[in-house]
Amino acid sequence: MSLPPNASTVHDGPFKRGHVYRVRQSFAAFRDSFAEGEVLTFYYSAYSCYDSSTGFFFRQQGKEELRVWDVDDGTDVEMWRGLFEEMPADAEAEVNEA
Repeated sequence: MSLPPNASTVHDGPFKRGHVYRVRQSFAAFRDSFAEGEVLTFYYSAYSCYDSSTGFFFRQQGKEELRVWDVDDGTDVEMWRGLFEEMPADAEAEVNEA
């Protein structure tokens, strides 16, 4: 699947394309809700000048729709560390093979 025209592959913030992340704690985002323990693969980020925010898009095994975490310009994106944890490389292989 190709990336949307406004997708960023140069600056994806704290996430690495294709890497796997686990949700540390349940939380509600602007366009999505995340549950503790969900495993997501980072896909891309996109900036919206209209909304003054960056959307971080993830894929989740078994779901067609993309998951999205939006971060407003005034919010410290480093808060991601309290919400997501990067999984080891062997976890990436397991998720990507399934």
